[in-house]
Amino acid sequence: LGIGGTAGMVHPSTGFMVAKTMLCVRALVSTLDDALKAGVRGDITDALIAAEEGQSDNGTFDATTTAATIWSKLWPEDDLRMRTFMCFGMETLMQLDVNGTRQFFDTFFDLPKDVWAGFLSWRIQPAGLVRLGVQLFVLFSNYMRITFVSSALPFMGSFFANFATADNKFDSNKWGGLVLKDKTKKNLSALAAAGIGPIPAPVGNPTAKPITSSPVDFEKIISNEKLSTSPKDIKPEGLKDDREWIAFQQRKVFADQKPIKEYLGALTSGEKVDVLVVGAGPAGLAIAAETAKRGLSVGLIAPDTPFVNNYGVWLDEFQKLGLEDCLLHKYEDALVWFDDSDPASGQALNRPYGQVCRKRLRNHLLTECASVGVKYLPGLVDFVRHGEENTDELAEVRGTIIRDDDEDNKPIDEANVKGDQFTLNSRLVVCGTGHNRDMLSYEQGSPPGWQTAYGVEIRVPNHPFPVNKAIFMDFRQSDPEAGGEEQQGGVWRVPSFLYVLPVSKDVVFVEETCLVARVQVPFDELKRRLYRRMARMGVDFTEDDVLEIEASWIPLGGTAPVAPQRTIAYGAAAGMVHPASGYSVVNSLTKAPRVAEAMVQGLKEGGEREAARRAWDILWGAEPRRQIGFYQFGMELLMSLRIEQMRNFFGTFFSLPPHLARGFLGNRLSSSELILFALTTFAIGNNELRGLLLAHLVSRGGSGLRLGQAYAYPLLPKDESGLDVLQVDRLSRAQERSTYKMMKDFYESQRGGNIPGYMGRDWWSIPSTSRSSKDGDNDNTGDAGGGGSTSGGSTMSASSSQDAADLVGAMKIDGSSQGAVTFWSNGSAAMVVTHAVRKTGLRQGELFGDNRRKFLPSAFISQAPNVVPPHLTGSLPGDIGWDPLSLCA
Repeated sequence: LGIGGTAGMVHPSTGFMVAKTMLCVRALVSTLDDALKAGVRGDITDALIAAEEGQSDNGTFDATTTAATIWSKLWPEDDLRMRTFMCFGMETLMQLDVNGTRQFFDTFFDLPKDVWAGFLSWRIQPAGLVRLGVQLFVLFSNYMRITFVSSALPFMGSFFANFATADNKFDSNKWGGLVLKDKTKKNLSALAAAGIGPIPAPVGNPTAKPITSSPVDFEKIISNEKLSTSPKDIKPEGLKDDREWIAFQQRKVFADQKPIKEYLGALTSGEKVDVLVVGAGPAGLAIAAETAKRGLSVGLIAPDTPFVNNYGVWLDEFQKLGLEDCLLHKYEDALVWFDDSDPASGQALNRPYGQVCRKRLRNHLLTECASVGVKYLPGLVDFVRHGEENTDELAEVRGTIIRDDDEDNKPIDEANVKGDQFTLNSRLVVCGTGHNRDMLSYEQGSPPGWQTAYGVEIRVPNHPFPVNKAIFMDFRQSDPEAGGEEQQGGVWRVPSFLYVLPVSKDVVFVEETCLVARVQVPFDELKRRLYRRMARMGVDFTEDDVLEIEASWIPLGGTAPVAPQRTIAYGAAAGMVHPASGYSVVNSLTKAPRVAEAMVQGLKEGGEREAARRAWDILWGAEPRRQIGFYQFGMELLMSLRIEQMRNFFGTFFSLPPHLARGFLGNRLSSSELILFALTTFAIGNNELRGLLLAHLVSRGGSGLRLGQAYAYPLLPKDESGLDVLQVDRLSRAQERSTYKMMKDFYESQRGGNIPGYMGRDWWSIPSTSRSSKDGDNDNTGDAGGGGSTSGGSTMSASSSQDAADLVGAMKIDGSSQGAVTFWSNGSAAMVVTHAVRKTGLRQGELFGDNRRKFLPSAFISQAPNVVPPHLTGSLPGDIGWDPLSLCA
């Protein structure tokens, strides 16, 4: 027999043993006493015969049977199940790091007291153990769900087998001792310096210079010194309002792109046409041309502007559209890098890529429009009123004609356009105004994500990029990877990647792209990352070498348009931008014939309402709604990922069968094929990715719920009330414009404590200063601090506290928070400052730049006030002590 630790009564998850031991002592003694007194017949020993000579003649004692009875009393089946559960918990806890352990117990003691107390003192039944496991998983953050599942998986087989049979053979070897080779394991020595030192340039250019060190002095960048004007260095000045960058992008003029009026005949005020298309981007021109090809008269209303964005496409998709001649460059392959351990030559995707020639594509679409009689009026639409049902009344469209002198100052300042008024009439109105939502109604729901990218086309003789290959994604980072303090605060730097389209051996387009974030990564921050990356790659250039600058922004996902409604949307205005990639041009060009045919047939068979209904059904019917819902789920997953998780995801994504990966990127997978896509990803991904996918389904951000609603759409009641809204007055609508929404979210994020270019713990929402740190669905615990900075070039609302903020150089510092860490940033540089540094008593200005002062912790000084001399206390010039920049950067 045994008792206490010898009998395994030490609690496997806590080390407690007294309570279980004392309970079992009573059971052991009582059972043994009953057996001796009963004298059950069995094996007879000399000792027992001698002992019984003085007792009444009640038979002999059976030691074997008695031992079995006692052990069953000490370890009944329910207790064996409990011990198996505890061993399983112990093995899982041993896999957790310090953050995971903290979060586990923080959640554990949030359980009902009878549950956690019963577990700790061996007083919980199997049903209670199941309840404990379920409640823990529900209360865990996403990070803990992922971490716990990945930690527990190797022991689950043994756990379930022993828990079901009440056996006492739990195997603490991972996978029952079966060793699996981890194909995803990285070279740790290569990863140790991730984000530090040179980034190897792609192999393939024999004239590429070897890189021996980084020419960028990052300590100088984050000091308050004035820097040189070289593009390798970024001045630590306040962030420019991103709307200025967007206006800069829209203001571009390309002399090689002829005015629209040189292609199309004039549309004059008072004319009547079958269809009016508002907007002259790729989507607007495509739907105008396809509609006119089917015999309807079409008018086009838009400012006369060029195509300004650089479009990249997969070569096979443009070939299928018959538009290969509209490509400026064709690349035989596209390359990706996920981290610094990848081969210098990158990983080939084995799929040709192309850069669209803006001039040729625009010329092609306008020529198509001209050939079928599309007419054009340069103007802005202010008012739309659709005709009543079952009448011959046409839609009335009114607005302002843009004079030639207005068009010389792009973008069109709508408040200052003072041209003549126009009135046009049509049976249908199609809105292809891109991300401008003024003319359409949208559902209520989650905000969009934002894709931002800053790129430059530069002249660099014999640049290191192979001219016959595009770089699709290079996830090697321009800055050191997230450190411990940053992760302790529950924030992380939003990942960005390098995108490269070589033009020739001496000219290349390079772009730093944030795939998606709830709060946009500012263009100034992307510019800083790009220039620092180029410096680390040894690509030297000056401002004189820059041929073109691009500032691209794309809202991804967000609320869907009300469908159906009388005004038909197309392109980005109809939500046709791929929520997980930002691609839209091919999708808009591909679907234009189907939508045009639906409008034509609808007009013939049922009139204007039926035409609108059929067009919207192609765009947002049951099947496309399921597809877009799945893509949006993917977008929100990407939004929640840290850099290592994103690398893991894309490493798996590009390992999928080609038809799944390419179909996903090209909007070509049906809703059932998307389920196959998800299952395949889950099957070939590692445990961490599986955990991420499962956790994202139950995220408090609601992604799984929205995905379920999208797939259940055919079962929901249909609402066609949007068809009854006949009038839209753009100038009087209260709906926020996308650019204002973007910057409003940005400033609200700063007030909530976010650093520009960083993601907060509640990735699905805009941070708020009132948000509880414990409520977040985060991956790390810890106080996020306050310390959000405003952008130096922008004005925050009056509600932001200015008293708590100091200005250090160009750096806004908010010292109002008393959390574990504070974030100090100017957008070009950011620091995570510990509580210990703030408690030094030094002023903010003494912590940064050339005037910063060294210090010793006050707690250390107070312990020995008469021992530590004054020159060590941070009170004299030239102090000896700790550099605050080293401790907090």
